[in-house]
Formats: sequence, structure tokens, C-alpha cells
Amino acid sequence: MLNEVSVCKIFTFDAAHQLIGHKGKCSNLHGHTYKLEVVLKGVPVTEPGHSDEGFVIDFGDIKALVRQSLVDRLDHAFLAKGDEPVLETLQSSGSKVALLSFRTTVENMAAYIAYKLKQAALPLYSVKLWETPTSWAEVLAADVPADGPSYRLHGGCDCE
Repeated sequence: MLNEVSVCKIFTFDAAHQLIGHKGKCSNLHGHTYKLEVVLKGVPVTEPGHSDEGFVIDFGDIKALVRQSLVDRLDHAFLAKGDEPVLETLQSSGSKVALLSFRTTVENMAAYIAYKLKQAALPLYSVKLWETPTSWAEVLAADVPADGPSYRLHGGCDCE
């Protein structure tokens, strides 16, 4: 019998953000095509005849849950801390805004996503969020506090 097995489902979403006060070009309004890797870990179902026999979790179930709880909210949205000068204009024009109330670095975004997926009771192992094809941040589920991540991080942005 197998012990724990890791499975991964990959998602993509497009979003814009602005890092107010950043020393580099990421202080400008810009966007990314993010790639999200969600790694789950668990013991496959062993109950004979059960629909999920042999699965840690069905990939279709992962897809539905992650899209509903995160990706649909973030895709084609402006990811806002709330201090961006353009925010009022975007909101008044009816643009899609995800008001997250933290600095939207890739590090903070990965921690936020890991926390939300832990809240959804998935057997989460880790989240890896790619901001560009060469830059990512990874958060292990075990490192996310039960009351949520601290956003005191001062992560960067690899805006190529």
C-alpha cells in the first residue's frame, strides 16, 4: 500500500498590479501572466469500488475548487493593496478589482493563496506562484500560520 503521494494541478491567470513606493520599474502599473502550481499530498483512497479509489483527490475537484475560490476572483483583475492612485478610477469605471489589502508581491500572493487553500480544507503541501517565466515564490502549507500569513514581507517584483 502506498504512503502519501503528491499531486499537482497548474493554473494560469492574468492580472495587473502596482507596487507603490518600490525602487524599481514595478512602481508602474503593469501586468503578469501568473502560473500557479498547487501541490497536494495525501494517502490515496483505498476503499474498493469507491469513485475516488486510487486518487488522493480528483484533478477535476481540485480545478473546480481552486478556480472558484481563487482564480476566478484574480483573473483579469487589478490586484490592489488599496493605496494605488489608479484604484478609484478603476473602480468607478467598473473594472475588475481584487482588493487584497496587502502589498501584492509574488511572495505575499503565494502566502495568501496557500492560506485560502488551507481554509478550503485541501490536503495542501505547497503553492508555487510564477510571476514571470523565470521568477517564482513558493510557500509550504506547514509554514502558513492558522490565523493567516503576515504581510510584513518586502518582496520584489521581477518585471521583465
